[in-house]
Amino acid sequence: MSTFAVFGMTLDVAKAEARKKVSGVRKNPKAPGGVEPIPEAEWLALVEKRIEKIMGGGYVPPALAPVRRPAVCRAVH
Repeated sequence: MSTFAVFGMTLDVAKAEARKKVSGVRKNPKAPGGVEPIPEAEWLALVEKRIEKIMGGGYVPPALAPVRRPAVCRAVH
């Protein structure tokens, strides 16, 4: 039994992930509620920075569970 997996990142997926991860507000104790919205131009710059990080090797693929663990092998064989 073997496992084959290919992990990669496309620019579209990186953009979607960056847009989800970059917050639209920042902490400011002087602002009402303790947060203030980030201007759109600044937010877009933060998103671009996050995209570069993701595409430049900042993406870590999920770990695959070991398929042939000793307990499973004993039960199967």
